[in-house]
Amino acid sequence: MEKQIFCQFLVVMMLMSSSQIQGELRKGCYDSGITVLMGCPDSIDKKLPAPPTPSEGCCTLVRTIGMKCVCEIVNKKIEDTIDMQKLVNVAAACGRPLAPGSQCGTYRVSGA
Repeated sequence: MEKQIFCQFLVVMMLMSSSQIQGELRKGCYDSGITVLMGCPDSIDKKLPAPPTPSEGCCTLVRTIGMKCVCEIVNKKIEDTIDMQKLVNVAAACGRPLAPGSQCGTYRVSGA
């Protein structure tokens, strides 16, 4: 039930914020980023404890789509819903780590 509510909230939030996305952001990248976020709710939701490892489905999306589009679409509304450190951990666990010091939304990835 929590997962379904999270997904519905994320979809509504994305639809509401889509008009605020910069023109340079390709629609395909937006769709791809949303696909990753919606495919990993158990691993990134602020309200849920993170599982020991992301699901295989989540990792397949992360490996296939990558994190570039995810980080491009992350805005303040999304950051209010997901745990950015969990998102960074998911990327690493799925073999697509974000570079230390890189930006994902307004979140700066820690590390040297």
